[in-house]
Amino acid sequence: MSAQELLFAGFGVVAIAGALYSVVTRSLLRAIIGLGAFLTAVAGEFYLLAADLLAVVQVFVYVGGVVVLMLFALMLTASGARHPLAAIDRPRSGAVLACVIGGGLVWASWTVDFAEAPPAPDDAVGALGRALLGAQLGPFEVMGVILLASVVTALSIVRRERP
Repeated sequence: MSAQELLFAGFGVVAIAGALYSVVTRSLLRAIIGLGAFLTAVAGEFYLLAADLLAVVQVFVYVGGVVVLMLFALMLTASGARHPLAAIDRPRSGAVLACVIGGGLVWASWTVDFAEAPPAPDDAVGALGRALLGAQLGPFEVMGVILLASVVTALSIVRRERP
């Protein structure tokens, strides 16, 4: 086994551990941290598969955006108290479901014969950048404004509820 294959397997183990931890734990904060570990490990696997753009997007959008937004929402709403959903005793069934789905994915990856993918164009990243910052710039900016409005709304709601 090469070093790259060992590193890929290590990222896989971290991804599985993070996913299971986020399902099994009763603490919402720890579940978010487990999700962050899972998403970071997936970004590492993307990088090892020579999908640098996907790895960077994974880190910026999911780890840097979604996980931080979830932590921000937790800080705004939970205020240190246990989350009401933490009383539900379903972590074992979630872990079993995660293992069944993961086992099915492993079985499918071993049994399916993947055809060799065609090579990517030389300027694939440049074309994607031109598309996002050219014709798709309007929707991209609208998405940013909507996210900003949601954060401002959440702050105003929390500020009104606190004395």
